[in-house]
Amino acid sequence: MEKRWTLVILALVVFVLTSVGASAAGVFIVSRAGVAPYNDAMAGFMQVAYASQLPGFDPKSIQLQGTSADDAALAALKTKMPTLIFTVGSYATKKVRAAIPDVWIVYAMVYYPDLEGFTADPKMVGIGSLGSPKDLEGMVKAFKRRAKRLYILHSPAIQSSIPGLIARLDQAGFDAQDKPVPDAPSLQGVFASIKDDAQVVLLLPDSLTSNQDALRYIISQCVDNKIIPVALSDSLVANGALCAAFYPGDAVGNEAAKVAQTILNTGKAPADKVVDPPSVSTSVNKKTAQALRLKLPSKINFGVTYE
Repeated sequence: MEKRWTLVILALVVFVLTSVGASAAGVFIVSRAGVAPYNDAMAGFMQVAYASQLPGFDPKSIQLQGTSADDAALAALKTKMPTLIFTVGSYATKKVRAAIPDVWIVYAMVYYPDLEGFTADPKMVGIGSLGSPKDLEGMVKAFKRRAKRLYILHSPAIQSSIPGLIARLDQAGFDAQDKPVPDAPSLQGVFASIKDDAQVVLLLPDSLTSNQDALRYIISQCVDNKIIPVALSDSLVANGALCAAFYPGDAVGNEAAKVAQTILNTGKAPADKVVDPPSVSTSVNKKTAQALRLKLPSKINFGVTYE
């Protein structure tokens, strides 16, 4: 009888230890290899993960290559029974969800998560990647331009994300309007229709602005018509937009780790399906400012200045 109870107790101990191990199996990072901007987000996540002692945090990220080898890498990850995975970029996020349907995912560096279906997933939380409309409005004011009438130029592919962005821009103080551009040859007609009304043009990261000829045309038309071209991502300022208010990669990663800690502590997602980082950075393009005959506002300490 005593031996029997000993076996029962041992079995219970094994069960409890196995359950605890499964429920706290760890936190992992998955990213697409070769995308330089992702590195800052991963570094920011690691910084807070170490400081907050995320349980079972594995600092060695899984770098997906965009090949069939990715499936094997994620199958191996699945055997580790992860509690939560921090994914960087749309590709990594989609691959992880397909491979491990039930794991918590905190994702970052995804500009339009609603288009990907991420915001509908109850176990996925995003970190804002487009910057702050409120800070952008403050920058436009600092350039001493009472510019309110803003047109968003974008490809039709991201149309479903535009109403939410317009609401945020209007709340920030702009009078925002949607202006989809079917293709690059349509730009001439688009500018003919807005040049007498637009004071600000907002550029977004999509197929329209990734076309360098189209982007150059937009910037030149803005300068010719004294319209301020602005952005919510730093890369577009590097390519000619006047200024941007954006979330730096390390701040995105920091916030992702904080959200991960909340999920691990409570077992619940935050109320907001996309959480904006509290830290905003700014950038400016001096050549574009000079072309528009605008002086750089002294009260703004730009985080990045492009000459």
